[in-house]
Amino acid sequence: MTLRPDLIQSALIDLCKSRAGIVAEVTSDEIREDHWQGTEFTYPNTRLNMISNRPTEKECNRWAFELSWQVFSEEASSYQADRIAGIINNALHDKQFTSNSIHIGLWTTNIIPAVRVSEKLWRTEVLQRGTASG
Repeated sequence: MTLRPDLIQSALIDLCKSRAGIVAEVTSDEIREDHWQGTEFTYPNTRLNMISNRPTEKECNRWAFELSWQVFSEEASSYQADRIAGIINNALHDKQFTSNSIHIGLWTTNIIPAVRVSEKLWRTEVLQRGTASG
């Protein structure tokens, strides 16, 4: 099976939505791809930004990828965004999963503390690398 990048992204979003600790903080409706163009947002939320996807075998059934889970919060302080980033890291770092019939291995490479991106909005990021096969 050729693993298209959209299949990997979908599997990762479904994986994040399946983690009770994450969904307790960010509703599953607000776990989406970074380029989602909806008009209604609630906070806090998280967006998956796929940074790279590259096949590691000629048959394209094993991929290496890099991603960022971006967490957004409208709280008065950065605490909520940083706390949710820690929960995402604890749920997904150095773990292997199967999601949508795709086997995924993930590990965190960096957690970027929250920065103010507008007057009432914080963003923090959990940077990860991974492999996918299916």
